[in-house]
Amino acid sequence: MTLSLPHKALSIAELDDLDHDGVAAFVRGLEEAGHRMVWIPEVAGREAFTTAALVLQSTKELIVGNGVARALERVPKSAASAARDLAEGYPGRYVLGLGVSGAVRERGVGPLPFLRDYLDGVEATLPRAVPRVLGAYSEGITRLAAERADGLLTFLVTPEHTRWARETIGPDLFLSVVQWAVVGRSRAAARDVARERLAYYLTLPHQLAKLTRLGFTEADLTPPGSDRLLDALVAYGTPDQVRESLRQQYDAGATQVAISLVGPLDDAKLDAYRALAEEEN
Repeated sequence: MTLSLPHKALSIAELDDLDHDGVAAFVRGLEEAGHRMVWIPEVAGREAFTTAALVLQSTKELIVGNGVARALERVPKSAASAARDLAEGYPGRYVLGLGVSGAVRERGVGPLPFLRDYLDGVEATLPRAVPRVLGAYSEGITRLAAERADGLLTFLVTPEHTRWARETIGPDLFLSVVQWAVVGRSRAAARDVARERLAYYLTLPHQLAKLTRLGFTEADLTPPGSDRLLDALVAYGTPDQVRESLRQQYDAGATQVAISLVGPLDDAKLDAYRALAEEEN
């Protein structure tokens, strides 16, 4: 399947910190501002598929992707059944995203064979017409996305990685890149905000391995992270300056860039979401 999705999206990490009504109000506001698609990461707190259902039912036309649902959290049949129900209930508005981390090695299997077998289980239940993408950084799972999915979703990567991913999956597969951004702060202040969020990822072995492959050193990756690391991973400045930074990912081969605004959900951040939607429109 060739995925036809908006050129720009959002990856909204704020939902873990909001209650049911707060999620509904937040995503309605994003849609009313003009945003057309959101990816929902499954990091902590909220469960992937029930949260996707809440976002879908709270909006009218917003496209929602699990970006990504963690395969280790549920058996393939459960993920496939939930995805099928969402796709049937909200035609054209749902994308299944799946991913797995190196934690799967505790089960005595590597991420690639685990995810390959997991997709076998998903495909036994989920109609092929339901779009699906894989979250990946390694060469093996990146190639698996080209063979068994409709697209690839990457996160916390540089344009150099995007260029490599495009070369690996070929010219046609959908490629969405989640790009961190901080709007409306000085570079020094933006770095401080981004470091707070980056701290968690600098504890994860698979993220450290990915960043090492991208050329960052132990000094860069030692908490709280070097300025060089932050500047490579985060877009800063005004909405126009952030848009210029996004262009680097498109030029490197991204089909879509999903902006993830870093920092607390305050009035300034809501203003930034509205300003970024105005650019899209």
